[in-house]
Amino acid sequence: MKDLSLYIHIPFCKTICLYCNFLTFAHKNKFIPAYIEALKKEIAAKAPSYTDFKVETIYFGGGTPSLIDAEYITGILESIRSFFNVVKKPEISIECNPESIDSEKLQQYSNSGVTRVSLGIQNFDRKILFRIARPHDDKTIFKALEAIQHSPIKNYGADFIIGLPHQTLEHFQNQLETILEQNIPHLSFYFLSYDTKKIDLFKSDCPNDDAQIAMYEHLTKKLKKAGYNHYEVSNYAKPGYECLHNLRYWNQKEYLGLGLGAHSYINRKCIENTRNFDEYLKNPMAVSGELPIDRELHELEYIMLHLRTRAGIDMRESEIKFHNKTELMKKAAPYLETGKLTMKNDNLQPTDEGFLIIDKITTDLL
Repeated sequence: MKDLSLYIHIPFCKTICLYCNFLTFAHKNKFIPAYIEALKKEIAAKAPSYTDFKVETIYFGGGTPSLIDAEYITGILESIRSFFNVVKKPEISIECNPESIDSEKLQQYSNSGVTRVSLGIQNFDRKILFRIARPHDDKTIFKALEAIQHSPIKNYGADFIIGLPHQTLEHFQNQLETILEQNIPHLSFYFLSYDTKKIDLFKSDCPNDDAQIAMYEHLTKKLKKAGYNHYEVSNYAKPGYECLHNLRYWNQKEYLGLGLGAHSYINRKCIENTRNFDEYLKNPMAVSGELPIDRELHELEYIMLHLRTRAGIDMRESEIKFHNKTELMKKAAPYLETGKLTMKNDNLQPTDEGFLIIDKITTDLL
């Protein structure tokens, strides 16, 4: 049987953070029951096309999946197990926010088979959290972390953002010490994205590029010393705590997206579910677009996605698939000379310095 991952989109949030550009809603909670029913219909309708697949990972993203009642998560997982072939011990991840997670809900998650929690912290500073409209404060964060640390779910991580308003290098360094004191197995640090409609509301208060680079350089050194593996451009994990679901994306493994606006990658084709909320409730099989992945685009994605990981590009595999080793090595030469890329066991890999400019490296190699 072929292997498969499932992504489940839960598009509900308490508030919409100013930096957010995801498909999510803050004032549609009354539609949660109808949305879950539509999601179950989509699961039942699509599953017959995947009888020769085994599901290895499941990921609840959003939005804020922890905002909805835990019984809904249990019901979704029961539907998935009823209609799909799920391996005995799948990795099942759920994204949570500090204000909507507690010990009882974590116990319910564990009972339903959830094995991994990702907590959206972003920052500990109340002033910064308020500036970006996050619906929690530092006390709520520490309470949520304590609940997770005492729960049956031992595989967990936390998300943070570099480049938020009012951040300075000293502030970031102090925050990192607080983070390391928590001994969180998996950490994600994302640079603030400017592709949101509300960025102009706080962009002028954000640190400049040089300051953000200094934060990143400090981060990589400290986390390496603390025993974290920088296994993907924005992700760091203690050994054995890498997110298997996300690694499947970077390794071009097949995945099925379920829910509003969810994306799928099946049989070399990208498919996007409808992004229209009302349409999804009426017809959860509605699709907004499809993109066949031809050989050229497949090669471009192979290079782009693999360069996001520490493992990098397996040049032997790349040569077999695309006959491009000579050309790639020629284009990579300047970055190998400057230490932005390195070769290890015939793998072309980004270094920490290379991760910092990985978009430019990728563009040049493409």
